[in-house]
Amino acid sequence: MVTYRPVQPPVSILGLGVISAFGTSHDAFRDALIEGRTGIGSIRSFDTQGCRTTLGAPITAFEPATWISPMKLRRMDPTAAYAVAAARLALDDARWPTAPGGDDNAGVVLGTWTGGGQVTQEYLAALFRGGPSGAPALLFNSTVANAAASLAGLEFGFRGPNTTITHKEASGLAAIVTAVELVRAQRASGLVTGGVDALYEIFFKTHDRFRVMAPEAAFSRAVAPFDRERAGFVLGEGGYALWIEPGNDWRARGAEAYGEILGVGASSAAVSINAWPDKSAALVRTMRLALEDADLRAEDVHVVYASANATRALDAVEAEALTELFGGASTVVTSIKGALGEFGASGGAACVAALVCGRARQVPPVAGLIEPDPGTASLNIAREVTAAPGPIALVNSFASGGALFSAVLRAAW
Repeated sequence: MVTYRPVQPPVSILGLGVISAFGTSHDAFRDALIEGRTGIGSIRSFDTQGCRTTLGAPITAFEPATWISPMKLRRMDPTAAYAVAAARLALDDARWPTAPGGDDNAGVVLGTWTGGGQVTQEYLAALFRGGPSGAPALLFNSTVANAAASLAGLEFGFRGPNTTITHKEASGLAAIVTAVELVRAQRASGLVTGGVDALYEIFFKTHDRFRVMAPEAAFSRAVAPFDRERAGFVLGEGGYALWIEPGNDWRARGAEAYGEILGVGASSAAVSINAWPDKSAALVRTMRLALEDADLRAEDVHVVYASANATRALDAVEAEALTELFGGASTVVTSIKGALGEFGASGGAACVAALVCGRARQVPPVAGLIEPDPGTASLNIAREVTAAPGPIALVNSFASGGALFSAVLRAAW
């Protein structure tokens, strides 16, 4: 007996929200990536004296009061503010009619690595200084990772699924994969999904102490994914939201699709808690799961947005996995982490990039890349802006600790 796997219908992407190092316009985000610019610069929001690096990819031009009332902002940390603002941008973009009485069928599925961390740092510092009576009660509810998604749901009256996914660097794409499955299962008529993260002092200094970030003295090539001289990532931050829906009902309200999510894949690698995957087989399996879910072959993929972040281990094992699937093919491979750094929302950022750059029929170069590592010799790495061979993009997001996610998107062409 032959068993046929039913092909899942695509999930439409109707709206995008971007809070990035390049601003809050997805057109500006697209142009910066295509031009090969970098959002990496000095961190000013906290003291980095004594650290090996003072660099990150911080948000420098964001006025949350543009989207959120001052009274509500009082109980939001930067992660929650990014989430609410990015969600509002995506919903407005999608022309979603938010109902005054709320919506039982719309929801929020967000990924975060740092959610609740900065507030916890502030709350505990106040507790240690002043005891229980000195702890700011207003902050306590935001010390949990799910605060950002919860506050976004409250802001728009969404009473459907409200879920927070935390898988370190892969959190954003993990949330998108989860959201797609919820929409396919008809658990929601529409979802805000993607990722949000904010840089804060303890998080940054912990990574600095572990010496996983590129030293400042080696900046430029050191943080270029796939470069021969890469020496580690820098941390980024921001919010990237997608509004997704099943079916075609969105046409009736005059919305325009940025593209579709055709397939998703999730897997894991058995590694220690902070180690990158060291074998390519699990990465290949994850990409193949997404391709099978989309009913596509590797040769159908036009562009890969790699998870590569300028760490020696991850870039090497992903290059090996990509070589097995796409080596010698015309498929163009890029990574946006040389421009935006590494953070939990990076998978959401890569999906937005795949859509807006795909609609422009271009592939952004790997920012900072000068001399590709010999391990990428059979891959078509984008060293300069490249014409996209077609609309199909595979997005990877692989986390230290072994959580692995891939998604296949088709940009509106």
